[in-house]
Amino acid sequence: MNREITVRYTPEIIRFAVRQFWRRSIGAGGFAVFILMTALAIYLFVIGDRSWLLGVVGTAVLFCFVIGAASYRIYLSRSMEKFKRMNDAIAKFQFSDNGISVESDIGASEVAWAFIEKIWVFPNVWLLFYPKQGYSTLPVADIDDELRQFIIGKVSENSGEVIRH
Repeated sequence: MNREITVRYTPEIIRFAVRQFWRRSIGAGGFAVFILMTALAIYLFVIGDRSWLLGVVGTAVLFCFVIGAASYRIYLSRSMEKFKRMNDAIAKFQFSDNGISVESDIGASEVAWAFIEKIWVFPNVWLLFYPKQGYSTLPVADIDDELRQFIIGKVSENSGEVIRH
């Protein structure tokens, strides 16, 4: 198969992709620990405990909040900066038996199927992951079912993981 499609990026697609990446990078466990630590800090404060334990837990909660918010802001600003550099917010994807190539007015790249570690499948966008936490955003509104199955099949054939959300 050899197919070329043109996709249009929007700020909403970029924000959605960043939000999903950030949320899953932290993970359910990370959010659960943050909530439990916050609840413990509030509990200690309400019962009047002003010991070193409240200071440590409160500092940890504040630290986690600041790091989490800063990491989200960094991911979002980097992605939006790339989006703003695009004159027309359009990219051409070409899918072949060998891999994917992407071309826009800010650059081009080519990736073999074996290089894609996983795909996060959402209704309006797919995130294609590469080693070392890199990913590409693929808007899928205009991609037909045949091409979707081809992409999933190629990633799966090459030991990539497909995660449907």
